[in-house]
This record gives sequence, C-alpha cells and structure tokens, in this order.
Amino acid sequence: MLIIPSQPMAKELPTFYRLGETPAEIHIDSVEENKNAALSLAKQARHSIDIFTQDLDAEIYNNSEFEHSLFKLAKRHPNTRIRILSQDSKKAVQNGHRLIKLAQTLTSSIFIHNPPREFKSEQCAFLVVDQKGLLYRVNANNRNYKASINFMAPMRAGKLTDFFNEVWEHSTPDVQTRRMYI
Repeated sequence: MLIIPSQPMAKELPTFYRLGETPAEIHIDSVEENKNAALSLAKQARHSIDIFTQDLDAEIYNNSEFEHSLFKLAKRHPNTRIRILSQDSKKAVQNGHRLIKLAQTLTSSIFIHNPPREFKSEQCAFLVVDQKGLLYRVNANNRNYKASINFMAPMRAGKLTDFFNEVWEHSTPDVQTRRMYI
C-alpha cells in the first residue's frame, strides 16, 4: 500500500486556501469535505490534474462544478494534462459519470486508464494538482473519507506524482469509457 506520511494537523485553519501558497495540512473525514477540497484544488489548477481512484468516486467527482473546473482547465492551454487512473469504472459508466462524458468530448486533454494488475490491490485514492496540492485518502475502500489536504506540499505531491507516473506507464486506456463511434 502506498502511504505518504503527512505533517501534524494544523491547529488553526486558514480562511482561504491558495494552491502553491498555503502549506497547512488539513484533515477531513466526510464526503462533503472531500468534494469541496477536490473542487477547490481543481479550480486553482493551471497545468495538470492526476486522479488515482477506485471507481471514479462519484460522490466526490461527479458534479457539475468539478466537471466545469476540468473543462476550463482543459480549454486553457493545449498542453494541459488531466489523467485519471480508475481501477474499476463499470459502475461509473452505468451511472453516466460526468468525467467520462467530459473525457469522451475532450479526447486530447483528458485521459482515463486502468492500472496494471500489480496495482489493482492499491487501497489509496488521491488527487494531485500541478504537483503542488493534494487530496489524499490512505484507504478509499468501504467509502472511507478520512483524508488529508495540502495546497502547498511539493514533496508529498511529487512522491504521489512519481507513483502515478509509474502506474500510468504500464496502464491501458479504459475501454469501458471510450467514446463509441457509429
């Protein structure tokens, strides 16, 4: 299991979190807090978003605000990179997940892949933005929403990005999420 140690919990939370500027480690445990953290990070992204997930976490990522943030990022620059590694997208496909539809529309900016077999047992889930900010859940099984957020953690974000890149190199495009042409 990939575990990235976090800093001690911040005593006082700042009122406004800025990507690349606010170094406080924040601990959360509800789906709503995870959703808000992911949205805040995505809205501030300038170059890249990497998501490692069990099943596209509909409770966190399947909403119009998050979809719109990714759309704006993808349209901002032709070199923008949004990569999603999903262990199992079957339920997300059946339920019409917004990120799948967006990836089918923006095929040159948003990519959904499946990790290779040797990483299928990985229990964590994370979102890394611009290799600076992160939302990290040690155990994403059984809808465990205990997570840490940091808007300025380049060392931890770098380790997660290195892990993501390693998995991505051996991943395959998710055939369940591909756009069908008739």
